[in-house]
Amino acid sequence: MISTRKKTQRTPSRRGAGESLRTDILAAAAEMLGETGDVDAVSLRGVARRVGVTPTSIYLHFADREELHLAVKQLRFEEFAAVLQAAAEEAGEDPGARLRAMGHAYVGYGLANPGHYRVLFVSNLRHQAGERMADSHAHRAIRLITEEVGRYLDLPGNAKETVMLGMHLWSATHGMVALRLAQTRYPHADAALDAWPDAHEQIDNLADLLLPKRGA
Repeated sequence: MISTRKKTQRTPSRRGAGESLRTDILAAAAEMLGETGDVDAVSLRGVARRVGVTPTSIYLHFADREELHLAVKQLRFEEFAAVLQAAAEEAGEDPGARLRAMGHAYVGYGLANPGHYRVLFVSNLRHQAGERMADSHAHRAIRLITEEVGRYLDLPGNAKETVMLGMHLWSATHGMVALRLAQTRYPHADAALDAWPDAHEQIDNLADLLLPKRGA
């Protein structure tokens, strides 16, 4: 989607207001990545035009385009994690209800924010230099789910059963979002069945299939 908003030259920041410019740059880059979902389509020059500054100004805050993109990814992950955690809290104390609520929030966020979701989990951004897999965005997303799975199973978060069930739930939920973003219609030969099932109904069905009966 191409923005038709009129671009205006940004008023130069006051001395000491550099953090305000950094915030503006992040907001513009996040907006553009959300519109395209394609990190390769968002350049520093384009971000500079959106903010109303020269490209040189961006280098005062970010070493290169990839560093800016990674900062946006961090921003979006914090937003995404907050959505999942808020859904869990609203569901109460029961771990099963919390897991279902997180599943509904997950697909709701992904389908409502396709550009942001692609930046989080589908784009080809590398990890930051020295970042371990255990510190990556994808791993932290899995960990949110796995911690709740541990409560549901009454097992430690690093127990094999906990990790495997958490991975199954995340893989299925991510697949639901990624497939719908990649193909808007269900690839089925029968024209009467070519629409994707309701995502929230599918989340409930997934929970029924994968969550063992408590105490079983």
